[in-house]
Amino acid sequence: MREDVTLKRLIPLMLVGLLAADAGATEIFEKVGTVGAQFLKIGVGARAAAMGEAFTPIADDATALYWNPAGIARLEGNQITLNHASWPAEIGHEFVGTVFTYGAIPGTFGVSMNVLQMKPMNVTTAFKPNGTGDTFDAGDMAIGFTYARMLTNKFSFGGTLRWVHLGIEEEFAEGVMTDFGTLYDTGFRGIMIGMAIQNLGPNLKFIEQDFSLPAIFKLGIAMPAIDNEMHRLQSALEFNHPTDTAERANMGLEYVYLGLPPNFELALRGGYMLNRDEESFAGGFGVKFPTSKVTTARVDYAFVELGKLGESHKISLLIQL
Repeated sequence: MREDVTLKRLIPLMLVGLLAADAGATEIFEKVGTVGAQFLKIGVGARAAAMGEAFTPIADDATALYWNPAGIARLEGNQITLNHASWPAEIGHEFVGTVFTYGAIPGTFGVSMNVLQMKPMNVTTAFKPNGTGDTFDAGDMAIGFTYARMLTNKFSFGGTLRWVHLGIEEEFAEGVMTDFGTLYDTGFRGIMIGMAIQNLGPNLKFIEQDFSLPAIFKLGIAMPAIDNEMHRLQSALEFNHPTDTAERANMGLEYVYLGLPPNFELALRGGYMLNRDEESFAGGFGVKFPTSKVTTARVDYAFVELGKLGESHKISLLIQL
């Protein structure tokens, strides 16, 4: 018995140590600009954004459809999430998702839509640099179907099949890709270990140019530093390995005050993203409240510092049915 307890204590420490050593010792060859469909790397949800995107090992709401599909297997009831983010250059990013069970079929299902859109832009030429008077549109969209299931009482697995469309005016590229994720409850002090592989699939072709997808491997660990009837403090650390940039690390904290009437919660969040070109600090808050005797809603806000680009603001609505 004592050996089991010791092993449980050593596993998370060994995991963090190995990840940190790998991130610091590995020489990375960056292939910036060689991968397309970059909008798929934009994180969704104000809660996750405010925690510095260290959300793969948490994945405990409907935004897990993006972060780690294995997370939806642990959700109780059905959920709907609506998310909006404003980016520099008047770019908007939207994510909509729903998680549900279906009759006696085991497991949990999810459907999601991810959209990047921008206002029409002026057409310019070498002879008319201020514009020809015409405009053009550009935008990207992804629609995903997710299935997840608890394989044991501590281990869940999930996968997403996603159709992607990238377009500029009449020219477009389309394709299919997949995500996979796992979530493991160590059973020791609430420690969770999450892993996800995103955007796996064949190359896409735009006009005459082939390009690969922005595949990324994520591994993280989360632990509640405080968890009682009045207060909950969740911490998370995550390491990412994209195919086109150097390794990245995300750190996040979430404090939730529970000393309110039933189904009311107040949350404060903060995070930091390491080894990014512009993104760094993030922060935000959330409010959960009942909408009926059996349903609740949560509204979240996040602010992300983008350095020279300014900042990004994100707002989300989560409805628990």
